[in-house]
Order: sequence, then structure tokens, then C-alpha cells
Amino acid sequence: MNASKQFKESVHDQPGIYYDGQLRLFRLRCKNSLYAFRVDDARNLEHLYWGPPLTHDDDITYLIRSHVPAPFDPKGTVSVAKIMGLDELAEIEDFQELSDKWKIYTRQHDEDDPEGDKRSRRLENASWRIWHRERNRGGDLSDPLSADAVADALKLEKRRREQSESPALDQPREPMANGAAQGRFSRPAHQPSAPGLKRGPGVVSMVNVAALGRESEFPSLTAPALDTPHARASPLQPMDRKDRLPSSSSSPKMLPKVPSTIYSPLAGSFGDLTMQEQATNWRELDPEVLGKNTKLLEFSDQGTGDYRDPSFKVIFSKDGSSVCPIEYVRHRIVDGKVMPRRMPALYTDSSEEATTLIVEMEDRLTGLRFALHYTVMHDYDIITRRTVVVNSGKDPVTLNHIYSGTFDFDAESQFYMTHLAGGWARERDVITQKLEYGTNVVKSSRGASSHQFNPHIVIHPGEEATEDRGECFGFTLVYSGNFAASCEITEYGRLRVNMGINPEGFTWYLDTKRETNTFRSPEVVMSYSNAGVGGLSRTLHRVFRERLIPRQWRYKIPPVLINTWEAAYFDVNHEIVVSIASAAAKADIEMLVLDDGWFGQRNDTRSGLGDWYPNLDKFPRGLKGIARDVNQIGLKFGIWVEPEMVSMNSDLYRAHPEWCLCVPERKLTTGRNQLVLDFSRKEVQDHIYNELHKMLNSANIEYVKWDMNRHLTEVFSQQWDRTRQGEIAHRFILGVYEVFRRLTEAFPQVLFESCSGGGGRFDAGFLYYSPQIWTSDNTDALSRSAIQYGTSLAYPCSAMGAHVSTVPNHQTHRSTPMKTRSIVAMSGTFGYELDPRTLTSDEIKEIKGYIELQKRIAPLVYEGDMYRLWSPFKSNSAAWMFVSRDQKRAVVMGINIRRIVGRLLPRLKLRGLCPNTKYEVEELCPGTLMRNNDTGAIEHVIGGVYQYGEKLHMTGKTLQNAGLPVKFIFDADSVLIAISAVPGDQSSASVLN
Repeated sequence: MNASKQFKESVHDQPGIYYDGQLRLFRLRCKNSLYAFRVDDARNLEHLYWGPPLTHDDDITYLIRSHVPAPFDPKGTVSVAKIMGLDELAEIEDFQELSDKWKIYTRQHDEDDPEGDKRSRRLENASWRIWHRERNRGGDLSDPLSADAVADALKLEKRRREQSESPALDQPREPMANGAAQGRFSRPAHQPSAPGLKRGPGVVSMVNVAALGRESEFPSLTAPALDTPHARASPLQPMDRKDRLPSSSSSPKMLPKVPSTIYSPLAGSFGDLTMQEQATNWRELDPEVLGKNTKLLEFSDQGTGDYRDPSFKVIFSKDGSSVCPIEYVRHRIVDGKVMPRRMPALYTDSSEEATTLIVEMEDRLTGLRFALHYTVMHDYDIITRRTVVVNSGKDPVTLNHIYSGTFDFDAESQFYMTHLAGGWARERDVITQKLEYGTNVVKSSRGASSHQFNPHIVIHPGEEATEDRGECFGFTLVYSGNFAASCEITEYGRLRVNMGINPEGFTWYLDTKRETNTFRSPEVVMSYSNAGVGGLSRTLHRVFRERLIPRQWRYKIPPVLINTWEAAYFDVNHEIVVSIASAAAKADIEMLVLDDGWFGQRNDTRSGLGDWYPNLDKFPRGLKGIARDVNQIGLKFGIWVEPEMVSMNSDLYRAHPEWCLCVPERKLTTGRNQLVLDFSRKEVQDHIYNELHKMLNSANIEYVKWDMNRHLTEVFSQQWDRTRQGEIAHRFILGVYEVFRRLTEAFPQVLFESCSGGGGRFDAGFLYYSPQIWTSDNTDALSRSAIQYGTSLAYPCSAMGAHVSTVPNHQTHRSTPMKTRSIVAMSGTFGYELDPRTLTSDEIKEIKGYIELQKRIAPLVYEGDMYRLWSPFKSNSAAWMFVSRDQKRAVVMGINIRRIVGRLLPRLKLRGLCPNTKYEVEELCPGTLMRNNDTGAIEHVIGGVYQYGEKLHMTGKTLQNAGLPVKFIFDADSVLIAISAVPGDQSSASVLN
């Protein structure tokens, strides 16, 4: 390989976005994967490939040869001009515009004139020549024809007839300086140069990089751009004819960048978007004309031949139609990431960390436009997608549904889908199912992502992936409201995945005003792994910890807290809280959180919600007084709130009954004796923000637990008119996000933890505002082993609120050892849900020991990579481990769910270690119980019960291939093992198995 080719390959091996204008091919290069699609001749975005990186010079457009059209699938279109018999005007797609402009230049013949028919045809030809001349020179096409102009045109027509030069409509209408055609519909001769698409060597037109909000037709020529992966974007003015580029089979000569400041409703921001684009070949490239239903698409419309679930549905107010064919118009490639407004999303710390492609598509007839945002996160195998819709037409449009992204997969022998399902106190069971013909949908319509399902799915093509092997494609929606993820197997054996807002009950009214003509979908995170489900999870864990949770909490270990709920429930007051804090301080607990019952007239679930001021009967010195006394004991102070809810027996409801979601004159549905506030209303958002702002300013509050203990019903707002009622569920969650944003910006030092009846809103949307989420109201250690294991498929353990609770457990009435409860809680944020006032001195000593141990383990949990070893969904035990990024330290945790007497466990094979490094294996906090083999009795052993009796010294290769023997004595037994590289060991370079 020569030096220049080596350099080219090394450049294209770097993460970024690459555009081949000759093939109209986009390559989105991630850290260790590639995503590719093209613009076909019909200006659809046709998906080609997603998987491991490929050689950049390979023409992968041959992949479209896999298409096999069905006999009755629609293909091809007939233009409006052709329907009118005016093939010459094929570029004008608006019927009214076409008709009006042609009438101006068409003279009706005089029926009394015997030469009328001939003259009519002559006038028609003459008017066509004048019309086309005026259009090319930029003249006013609305001016009527003068008699002199007609006479002149007739003379030209006469000479033309005499020379037998009848006009050919498929020829170039005006030559360029190099003889190439200006029109984008010209079709010069060409020859295929590869087994994929035909490559046109000479004729090019430029991608239009004008402001995305423009309402002009697609221009025939604009300025080109540097062919670099990180080109920044701004519009360039079309070149004069003398500046047009010469024909070339390689990249065209580049012109200087012309900076400009623009506003684009599609990009969603003002800014200096200096842009250049590579020349694009608009010759015919497709080997045959195929319908949309035959192709793999990036974005799909309804009613024009694709019979799969579309990416969007609309209703046009002008005529009630829903047909909306969209075509590629232009694209931009920019450094960094264009962040959405009012929505959570992955972020970057610098523009060098990501590259963004914005592809604009348009329905030319109505002016409805779509901007598809693709962002490559350079340090991860992650691409984010979202969609922006802008109505730039003259009439309102109703958006009936819009997915954040459509993802088509070519045929496989079979497909599997893994998703997370469950219910209250049983969240996120791991479910893997084979996909059969038809549509499988995972969704929530509860106004929250829900306990029942989660906005995260994994697709396994070919065969079900394991933790360590197999190809996996992940889709995680950064959203906390109603969502849907649909998987449709077609008659071809292909798969379409759609993910975004649940279309049930959703509409969005796009009028023609700039303030209200735009809709932005949530962001979906696309992840890839060819190292099994575990590899996919570790990628998501890293990106969520590093580029989703608030920057100030990145890798920050929170204080060990105790919550008053299971210690006192509603029966809290100043004295009780101080006594709980005093007892907790003896066990080295670091923070006390005052849960429900501190505000308004809140003594049970029937009153008080919405009145966010302290109950002075319970707390006569207010929050400032209780916070001060808890701080003096040595603990930090936190508080619980449920701002989205209101009790009917509250000052807030009595003052503003119209502020709750309800349909006037209909019955109200309560949940937990409470109603839901209408967060779509600005005054509700402002009121809640002001109340919570006042509360946080009133005392030294360092932690807030934000709860939501019921789902949405009667989703109707009395503020919005009937055209907007389908928007309320989405506007509700946007309102919640807005209050969260304002509070976290006003109080960046306050640690927020979100909650929804336990784990009913554990999603990427809320991780953007709160670095931790309460995983489940079920704190039983064995139940939590499964709940936290399932949650880890998408979300990092450092984000999982996990506490040691009292026994018997308040949810399951099951008793488990303190050791097991502590190990499970150490796999999350770690805290306590019990009454410390009842603890004995030995129990306090034991808790202090576990807190000390947690401080040692926490850095691995928060910064290391997680490897799942035994699944509680496939075995009677659960096990996982955390490995430091340098592979020098690890901790292994194993939990016995149910012991079958006489059955042995398989050896526990570790993962993530350096094979050639020598490690020391040490069992931490050994067990204290063992079975007497003579009597069968379980006996207490003062010296401890060890798995191995002494420390082991083994290489990573042995630990990963031979594994560790583990013996559990009873149900809920557990083991905790520390792994550390032997100091001074001269191992080879780190290699992960």
C-alpha cells in the first residue's frame, strides 16, 4: 500500500462522518463500528450497513443487490407535470404553481381563425421558449407576454422549424461553462463502474447548504465544500456561471468558505455554521427502479408504497389527506453535537468529541420538512438520532405520530429481541423472545416510562446473543413519557425497528407561525456490540456516566444516607427525626433524608400534596431548624417531595382546581388519593419552581428525592384548545423537565434522586437531570438482585438507588442476612431503609464495618466496567463483578437466590481481567454460618466461614477459564471477593477476553 493510500485509510479509520458525493453515500464511523446509508435516485435515504468497520475504499452500494421486488409492490411515480401533459416542466411539483405559470405564457387560439389550431400550437411552443428563457435568467415569470415578445418568439420558432430542430425535452436546457447540464433532472450517458451503483464521472451538482428554513426549490448549483469528516456548516451563495466548477471524476476543486450566521429551525440554534459540501453526483445510479416497500430505509412515509409501520403520520388541514412523500433535499456535517431545546440528550464536553450529520427531507408539495439528526460519539460505539419537523407551508398540519428513528435490518434466519418488563416492586425482568412475522411492540401509555416496560431494547440478528458473544444492536430512548418500540418482521424476513413517542393518543398541531410550526422528537441512543450483551451494556454504562448525567456528579460517590420512611412513615416530627439522626450517626451514616409527612397537613395519603411548606405542628422551627440540628449531629440533610401531584385536601387544590389534569364535567380518577398537576401549563411550572426554590433556600438541604406515585389519567388541559389536547402528555413531561432544569441550574450543589413509585421512571431521560434513580420500592435483597441485574442491561449501577432495609422486609416479609443485603446495596448508591434506634451495639458495629467496606468498593462500582456472570433469570444464583479500567482491581459479588439441597454450583468464571497478570484473590466479610454434616444443623462459626481458607494467587487467564469454586450454604447466602494485581508483577500488555 503506497503512502497516500495508507494515509487515506488511516484518516477514514478515525471516528467521524464521511460523505462520498459520487455514490451519494454516508459513512458514520464510530469507535469500532460503521453505519452507512445512501441517497437513491428517488431521493430516499436507503440503509446499507451497520456492523464492524469495513475498508473505506470498498464500494458497499453493491448491498442493494439483495432487494427482490414483489410482483405487486408499487414502484415509480408520475409527476404532476406529466399528468398535465407538460413534461418540460417536470421540476415544478406544485400543481397550482405549474398551472398558473403555464397559463401566463399560453395564448388561446381564436376559434374563428381557420389557422387557429396551427397558430395555437405555434404560440404554445413560442411561450414555452420565452418561459424557459425567463426562468433561466431569473426574470419575472408572472409578467404577461407582450405582443413583440410573442412575434419575436414566433420568428425564432419559424427558423427552428425550417432547420428541422424540434426541441428535445430531455436535453440540457442550458449549457454550463464545461458543457455539463445545469438541470438536476438531466440524464447524460453513463457506464456502471462497480457491481453496486453506477458512478457518473462527469456531471455533478452541489448539495444545497442554504439555511434549512428556506422555502426555495432545490437549487441546481451551490458552492462545494472540503471533504473532511468534521466540516462545519453555514450557507454559501450560489456561484455565478463563470465560477462553476469544471467537470471532474474526482473531488471538485474547493472554494473558500464563506462564514455566515443563520437561524435554522431544523438545527435548532443560532450560530456561525461555516459549511462546505462535497459535490454530489445526480446521475442515475440505481440499477433498477424499485418501490419503497422493497428497500431498507432510514425514514419512511405513509401511503406511497411502503406498507411497513411508517416513521411518521400526518393529516393536512387543507384537504384532509395523509399522503406525504418526502425526498432528500440537502445535508450538513458539523463538528460537535447540536443539542435539542427543552429535551434531555447525550452531550459533549468539546466539539472534538462528536460529529453530527443533519439530513433535510421535504414534502415538496406542502413544504413539510424533516431534519434527521445523526451524531457519532467518537469515543464510543454510539450514534444518536432524533427528528425535527418544520411546517414551512401555508396551511396547518397535524402530526399524528413521529418516531425518533427508523432502523431497517436485512433478512436473517431469525431475529431475537431483549427488553425489560415487570411491574411495581418487580421492575425490569430480562425478557428475550424470538420475533415472528408481524409486529411486536414494547410501550407505555401511562405518562411515564413505567414499571411495566422500559424504553430500551436489544436486537440479536441470526441467533440469541450471550453475555460475551454475538452481535447486538441496542436502542435506548432518552425520554421519560409515553414511548413505543416496535419490531416488525416483514414478508421478506426483514426487520424494521421504530422507536419514539407512543403514537397512542398523541397528536401535534403544526401551524404556520415560526414559534409553533416545529416539533422535536426525543433522542434515541443507538449502540452496537459484537461482544455480546455485556459489551453493549458496558458501552451504555460509560456513555451515560460520562455524557448524560450532570457533569458535576460524574463519578462522584454520594454520601451514605438513611431515609425516614421505613423508620417512621408519616409519623415524623422534629424530635423523632433528631433521634433517628443521632442513632444513625453512631453507625457512621452520613446523611438523613426526611421523607413524606413533613409538609402541609400531611398525615396520610389523603391530604397535603401541593403545599410545599413545613407543618409547623410537627416542625415548629421549620426546615431550617431541623436541618441545623441534623447537621450539628454530624449528618447532612435531605428531603422528599412529590411536585407533580396534588391532594384535593390541600390549599393548592382549593385555590386552583383547574390546575389538575381533568376533563371538565367528568369524574376524576384518583390514584393513591391524589390528582396530577397539569405541568403543560406555564403557571403550574412557575408555581412549583418558586415553591421548591423557596424551600431549598430556606435550609441547608443537600439532597432532594423527587417522587411520582401515580400515573396519568384524564389527560386533558383546560388551558389548551381542542387542537392541542393530543399534545398534553408530551407537554407534561416537557414541563417536568423544565422545572428540573431550572432547579438543577439554580442549585447545582444539591444532589437530586428521581423516583416514581419505586422504579417506574428509571430511564435515560431522567438521568440527564438526576445522577441516580430509585430502582424499586422492593428493597428485599433477593428481589433486588434480579431487579438491579435487569436494570444493568442499559443503565450503570452507579445510578441505581439501592439501600439496606430492615428484616423481615416490608415488601416480601423475607429475612436475609445483613451481609447479603449490604452486598446488593453496594452494587448501587448504598444507603439504609430501617430504624437505627432499634439496632443493637453489635448490629451498629456490623453496619460500620459494611460502610467502611463500601468506601473501598465504591470507586470500582462508579468508575469500573461491570461484567454479569450468573443471571438470576436463568439460574438459582446471581453474580457480577466490577473491574477497574486499568484491570488492576476488581470485586466479585455472588448471591444465592434459592439453594437446591445436594446440587453443586458451576465454577464462577470471571471476566474482564488481563490474562497474563497475576492476581491476588481475597474473600471479604466471610460467612458466619455452616452446616453440621453429622446433624444437618446450621451452626454459627465465630472465626468465619471462608470459601478457600486463604488468599489465592492466580493469573487472569486461570480465573477466567478455570474459574472459582463457590459454595452457598443456604438461601440468601452470598460471597464477596476482592481481586487485585500482585504488586511488581511484570505482566504483558492488557488484553480483554
